[in-house]
Amino acid sequence: LEIGFKGDSCLDTPTRLLNATDNSIYEVMPLAVIQPRDANDIGLLLQVSNLVEYQSLNFCARGGGTGTNGQSLSNGLVIDFSRSMNKIVQVDVANKTAIVEAGVILSDLNRELAQHGLFFAPNVSTADRATIGGMIATDAAGKGSLIYGKTADHFLGMPLVLPNGDLIDTLDSDAMPSAVQLEL
Repeated sequence: LEIGFKGDSCLDTPTRLLNATDNSIYEVMPLAVIQPRDANDIGLLLQVSNLVEYQSLNFCARGGGTGTNGQSLSNGLVIDFSRSMNKIVQVDVANKTAIVEAGVILSDLNRELAQHGLFFAPNVSTADRATIGGMIATDAAGKGSLIYGKTADHFLGMPLVLPNGDLIDTLDSDAMPSAVQLEL
């Protein structure tokens, strides 16, 4: 909070317990659940994680927790994208594209797109909980993938926060990482 983090940090047992399980058979209690508000928050988290006193911490991203292999579980920090980074930023009907945040739920996106006669093709059984960020991370497919393809076939790019906290836009082939400036 001292360096400008705007999201929430949850250390309470109920929140940690909710994030200790996903759609797998595993249960791993995290130290804390971090709920960033935006990409700048992610950059701040990663920059702080590179400080010597925090390098022993591990963390993982979490969307809807629909993974079946424990992908979103950690005994360190769980970064929950579904809480605040869940907005449909723009739908461009003419180009059949959408800009969304990582925590957008698939069924919410498809409800919005349906108003324009469009849909995001990967049709997973957990569509009412699965987030686009998690679908990208696992290259989700679902029924109809032989006809429409999987997530990678419908994904153009995104801004990424690198492990050192720098930002890069994968849609810009000339992009160079830009640092988020911190005063620690």
